[in-house]
Amino acid sequence: MKKLIILCAILSLGFQSESSITVYICVSKTASKYHLDRGCGALKNCKHEIKSVSKSEAIELGYSLCGHED
Repeated sequence: MKKLIILCAILSLGFQSESSITVYICVSKTASKYHLDRGCGALKNCKHEIKSVSKSEAIELGYSLCGHED
């Protein structure tokens, strides 16, 4: 039983909840994608503010994953 608890603890360290993952969005009327990497080529086209938010917040705002990063 002790080994099982230790194994579960180790495995859980490798997983992050969506609320703890930081993503990047372009804050504009036409932007619809979030980016995992601040240096994403598509994000470089943003002429507005680039904001870091949690992945869950980006999804709640209607953003979906950038096609360059899936």
